[in-house]
Amino acid sequence: MNDLARVQVEEDSGRCILRIQGEIDISNAREVLSTIQASVPNGAQAIFVDLTETTYLDSSGVHLLVMLADRLRVRRQELSLVVPSGGPIRALLEVAGVPKVIPMRDHLDAE
Repeated sequence: MNDLARVQVEEDSGRCILRIQGEIDISNAREVLSTIQASVPNGAQAIFVDLTETTYLDSSGVHLLVMLADRLRVRRQELSLVVPSGGPIRALLEVAGVPKVIPMRDHLDAE
């Protein structure tokens, strides 16, 4: 992974949590997507991408999330995003219409 972003993976009882720290832009979106895809186990039913510590996301990052959701859907895995309300990342995703295709929640524990 390059210096802009880091992906941490946590597996727990059939769910996979991917925490992205840093920035996702055109320079690293493809690499971040590859890292995520390689990290998601086939047996995980629920996948959460936690963007709480993501400091920047451009249209390449939005595209990455939509592509990931589509690919996981084919594998019968469900993707949800964890994005704190009130932040710039949340506003960008809402303007882009992401919540219409990928469920979003404020906190990982939110049901």
